[in-house]
Amino acid sequence: MNSLRYVWANAREFGQRWLQYLLVVGLVGGAVSGIVIPVLRWLTRVVLVAGGVPYLTLTNALDVAVHHPLVAAELLVLGLALLVIFYLQFAIMLGAVAIIRQRQSYHFGQIVAEALRDLRHLRPGSFLFFALYALLIVPLAGFIVGSSLLAKVQVPLFIIDYLMRYPLYSVLVAILYVLMFYLGLRWLLVLPKAILDDMPLVQAAGASWRATKGRFWFYFWRTFWLGNLILVVTYGYGEILVQLQRWLDTQSFAYAAGIVVMSALVLGKLLLSGAGSAMYLIFLTAPDDVHQGVEIFLADRASRLPRVIKVALSVFMIGATAMMLMFSAVYLKGGLDSHPLTISHRGVDAGNGVQNTIPALQKTAKEHPDYVEMDLHETRDHQFVVLHDENLQELAGVNKAPRELTLAQLQRLTVRENGHHAKLASFDAYLAAAARLHQKLIVEIKTTSNDSKGMLQRFIAKYAATLVKHGDRVHSMNYQVVTTLRRQVPDLYTSLILPYALVAPQTDANAYTFEETTLDDTLVDAAHKQHQAIWAWTVNEEDDMQQMLFAGVDGIITDNLHLLKQTIRKYNDNPSYAARMQFFSNTLDDFANNGEID
Repeated sequence: MNSLRYVWANAREFGQRWLQYLLVVGLVGGAVSGIVIPVLRWLTRVVLVAGGVPYLTLTNALDVAVHHPLVAAELLVLGLALLVIFYLQFAIMLGAVAIIRQRQSYHFGQIVAEALRDLRHLRPGSFLFFALYALLIVPLAGFIVGSSLLAKVQVPLFIIDYLMRYPLYSVLVAILYVLMFYLGLRWLLVLPKAILDDMPLVQAAGASWRATKGRFWFYFWRTFWLGNLILVVTYGYGEILVQLQRWLDTQSFAYAAGIVVMSALVLGKLLLSGAGSAMYLIFLTAPDDVHQGVEIFLADRASRLPRVIKVALSVFMIGATAMMLMFSAVYLKGGLDSHPLTISHRGVDAGNGVQNTIPALQKTAKEHPDYVEMDLHETRDHQFVVLHDENLQELAGVNKAPRELTLAQLQRLTVRENGHHAKLASFDAYLAAAARLHQKLIVEIKTTSNDSKGMLQRFIAKYAATLVKHGDRVHSMNYQVVTTLRRQVPDLYTSLILPYALVAPQTDANAYTFEETTLDDTLVDAAHKQHQAIWAWTVNEEDDMQQMLFAGVDGIITDNLHLLKQTIRKYNDNPSYAARMQFFSNTLDDFANNGEID
């Protein structure tokens, strides 16, 4: 059976038992998204608060391990629980899909019980392998199953961007991703063989390796065409409804019709997301021939659902439809519009100058961002230079750290970027230029282990009053800097930068600056309940900007200021119902592709 015929057979199989398949995906996905993830986040927060740890991110993980060993141990237990739940999620889904595909009568409780028994394969000797395996297949499995559980495990984008700036690292990253993809396909059958064929994990890994030997492209093309079918159908469905609404927008009943069309869009996209997950699971249970082992004569018997389930489904669908109608009515009228601060990252817009220099600031200020974000380092003579990097090699061709040179020496250096050149600026000069331009600043205080002991106190004494007067703000990745500023200068608006976070921190900062790939609406809502704001960084693509708008962030830091302002205008400036629907459809597709909805 060639790949296209297989995909068609897969789609027909899903169509014959679509309700059962969607029930499995919906129940398991709903339990993970609605119960498991919130409980794990709550337990993580409880552990951190009880241990006196205000936040957990990449920059303080080692400190937590060294100075809070009990907290670290409890977090490790939660991490192990996450892996167990990941395994259990697959065990339930694969077991149920295999039974439905084979036209057997089934009881969901029995499937869950069997999945719990399958946990015996997670013996201490194989658990390490499973942990590595889970990390290896996260990118592939998240795409295949659309699991919100897996969506929380990812490398922050700024780390990848940093590595890609260096040719050697970029090559290594590319090799790593190719290797991960190759191993992901070669080990694609590990969980099916462990769960469905009752094999120990290591034995299942060997069986998968043998089964896929010489058949890499066989599995690649089946995955490729299956994925493209799902993408095309999902995209096409959304486009058809959006174009329908464009015509309806010319009618007198456009709003009423829009509520119905929008509800159909939301429901359809969610069902198609579930269908995609089900079809991939069918592929995992029967990668060679969908109909192998299927007893067609049992079809009628297997298709009958108990009366209680039918009643429950009817009640659920009525309630869900009512909620979608209300959501659509509010959304189409702009009730959920977001108005985040526009923040220029390092004072530039689309490479219009050298980052953190006055000429770039002057150009960018003409576009009227709400804030210009910029960076400070301490110099050898205890002054402050406007600079991001901890080494001048990349911008100035000088293999020195800013702390090794005086401010006067630094100001004589020429920095080059994006075909532009400029002189490094002192903070005094940059602050004065911003004041002349009536441009508010967000000042990032960069810290190193070599900073002088009085660095922050000198900063406070010299600049705090001016920053408060001008309405400027400060953020830093250094928690001590943030807490000291909040204590000594309570009127100065201060944000804590967090490269990664699973739970909302418990600090007295005014705001948090989150790396955008690890940010979701749950973190935004948690921060808002604590009366704290969320700024997302660094958001440079329109799709990502749309996601941040939908998540309700309070500020967006970007290298593409013009694009951000344009995106916000399209979102907020009285768009047509069809335009709002298009925006929502694109955002929903992005969330689905990232595995953030089930």
